[in-house]
Amino acid sequence: MVVSSTVLQQSLRHLDQAYGRFFRGEARYPRRKKKGRSRDSATYVRTGFKWVEDPGRPGTGLITLAKQSEPLDIKWSRALPAGKVPVRLSVTRDRAGRYFVSVLVEERIAPLPVVFVPGTREPKAVGVDVGLASLVILDDGTKFDHPRLLKRYAEKLARLQRELHRKVRGSKNRQKVREKIARLYALISDVRRDMLNQLTTRLVRENQVLVVEDLSVGTLMSAARGKGRRRKAKLNQAIVDASWGELLRQMRYKCEWYGRTLVVVDRFFPSTRRCSACHVVGPRMDVSVRQWTCAGCGILHDRDVNAAVNLRDEGLRLLAA
Repeated sequence: MVVSSTVLQQSLRHLDQAYGRFFRGEARYPRRKKKGRSRDSATYVRTGFKWVEDPGRPGTGLITLAKQSEPLDIKWSRALPAGKVPVRLSVTRDRAGRYFVSVLVEERIAPLPVVFVPGTREPKAVGVDVGLASLVILDDGTKFDHPRLLKRYAEKLARLQRELHRKVRGSKNRQKVREKIARLYALISDVRRDMLNQLTTRLVRENQVLVVEDLSVGTLMSAARGKGRRRKAKLNQAIVDASWGELLRQMRYKCEWYGRTLVVVDRFFPSTRRCSACHVVGPRMDVSVRQWTCAGCGILHDRDVNAAVNLRDEGLRLLAA
């Protein structure tokens, strides 16, 4: 098999970058790729492929890689910016056996118009609280449901895992079951990513200032040990299914793209147990408590809505300061 020199050279560049980040203390020691654990990928720089734009469909066209005589048969998910030439592209194959072409282009994204509170010139702000009963809760009481994809497909996943366990190691039948499991996990990931993209885009388009809490997902997902470990393991699985880290990541880069302001409140701010009306801080509560009554003013609070209101107020205070 003949491999293009551009792919081999780019692999060396990636290795050099990984070691550079390690010696600067920005990342861990690089791990070797392992078949079945890492995605198969090949990166081509501009000299390693040929791009011919389709005049009938601007932003799409034919891509011919180095050492290939025929162009790739690509199903375009969306068109590239018209008139832009790809700078670099990567061909990847995931564990489900699907091939993807990721194209890098230089594009200037125009900021969205400023969103004001109706009837005023005050920028519209929203407090965003993430949870497990509902995925996202806004300060006006709007709640976005948790899709619970792992729970929805839990029975099918368990059946396939049992089937995999019965197959002989190294057999073709075992490989077939592994591919079925990989395709099911790919389906779950695609549905979750699409849902999060739609949700974060809506939040960014409808609000000028977004206030979120700085969550340490790794700390929240500490290992389940000792008494109550079964409950903790279920909680960890629910956090993984909610994908809070991906939600916050998308909000960060979309706010930067579209000219929005993202305010991150310290994780130790008592947004849940602080009364949004009188600001009295109550005792710690178990995650099973969904409503509570303030001891100072007697108002009955929805746990998540109250947290979102407190986040919005604290975010506006930090922004003014």
